[in-house]
Amino acid sequence: MTGRLGLRGRIAVTVLFALLLPSVLLSVLSYRALRNRAEQDFRARTLASALSDFTSAANSIRSQVKPNALLSANEALAVRKFNTYVVYAMKPNPDGTGYTAPDPNEPVDPDQDPNTWPGLKATSAGANDAHVPLTSLADFMNTGDCPPLIDERHLNLVHPAGRTWLLVGAIVGKQGPDDRYPGAPVLAVENYSLQPVDDETGVYLRSLLLVSSATVVVGALLAWLVAGRVQRPVRAAGAAARALGAGDLTVRLPVSGRDELSDLSSSFNQMADHLADTIDQLTRHEARQRQFVADVSHELRTPTASLLAAATALEYPTTRDSAASLIAPQLRRLATLTEDLLEISRMDAGEATVAPQPVDLADLVADVVAHSESPESVTVRTEGDTSADVDPRRMHTVITNLVSNALRHGAAPVEVTVRAAEHSVVVRVADSGPGVPEELHERVFDRFVRADPARAFGHGGPGGNGLGLAIARENARLHRATLTLTNEPGAVFTLTVPKR
Repeated sequence: MTGRLGLRGRIAVTVLFALLLPSVLLSVLSYRALRNRAEQDFRARTLASALSDFTSAANSIRSQVKPNALLSANEALAVRKFNTYVVYAMKPNPDGTGYTAPDPNEPVDPDQDPNTWPGLKATSAGANDAHVPLTSLADFMNTGDCPPLIDERHLNLVHPAGRTWLLVGAIVGKQGPDDRYPGAPVLAVENYSLQPVDDETGVYLRSLLLVSSATVVVGALLAWLVAGRVQRPVRAAGAAARALGAGDLTVRLPVSGRDELSDLSSSFNQMADHLADTIDQLTRHEARQRQFVADVSHELRTPTASLLAAATALEYPTTRDSAASLIAPQLRRLATLTEDLLEISRMDAGEATVAPQPVDLADLVADVVAHSESPESVTVRTEGDTSADVDPRRMHTVITNLVSNALRHGAAPVEVTVRAAEHSVVVRVADSGPGVPEELHERVFDRFVRADPARAFGHGGPGGNGLGLAIARENARLHRATLTLTNEPGAVFTLTVPKR
């Protein structure tokens, strides 16, 4: 994707940062812990080494190995020490409040042997005290008196800020008669480089960085590969959605596993199935609507043409009487067709309503038979309590269409059976004709369906318009009733109506 990360990139970057941040944090914490431990070990070794050195220097001063204390301490430290050290001949303050280091440029007294006066300091070869002035010598002065036996309590350790050195100092003795300031303390300071600690922890830090980098790189690579597996079904879903949007209703996604992606695939397939069914229903509905319009046009053409011909014939005295006799039947046919079409339209629009009330279906059947075209050709049988909650007008229409259809398109005698079931009332209308042709069984309840080329089957009134059985089925559906057809061998229509 141009200008932005795709799903795969976003997943990889997220995992990269999720690994990088903890790795950096753990590395820093591990390094600091190791550094602290290494410094603590180094401090312990430093104090032990300094204690041994300073004890040797103190013993040398007490034994007067050299003419003065500074040279005695210097010689002892030079023999024992491999680190830098400094020995100071401290000078009493004029106010008697303590000691300070003498000025290195202070001139030698006339009675002082320059060879035995080390000035400010006495050091071994290669000693370096450039870092000592950063720390006040007072930090190393515990007492003006040299203890008989030096221990760790008399050692002072200082780590100058910003320096990789540790400084350890202690008073190792007093200046003797040959020193510049007899009775003043002799201060020894040893300097220990932290470079070994830096080297040790540096190796560990580089190892941590290497391991962390490898972890992050491997994790990012795995995230990229896993993201690719995640992205493939997502891309497939996108391609399927585009194909579905372009009109390919057969596209489906493979479903495997039980994870979220399989749920996505299942949901997409269900949506596609539902959409295909809906479009199929709409297509069939549109086809039915076109056929309905064509059938309505055809049905209206006949009575309209007849009325037009009759109106023309009324203009001539010789044909006026015959024309007048044609007008009334065609008008009745047109009125029946119009009423049936309006009823069908109300049903299609969902505006048809049912006003149920307790009705004895046996009485309703008797009324229909009494007003039928041939009451003497119809036999009615009743069994049990045939009362049900129905809309009398709509149920009367259903039974009328069934009885009229049996009389006009079947053969006498016609038998109507009304019997009570456990939760329903069954109305069975059977004629003695040849039955409905097999090829019409699936379409007999469709609109404008007839059994013969003259389109005379399934009418709803005089002349037959093919809407009677369609209206009967819709009225039955409004009552949550069922209407079925069988041949035994005549046509048998069975209406099952729930009692409540």
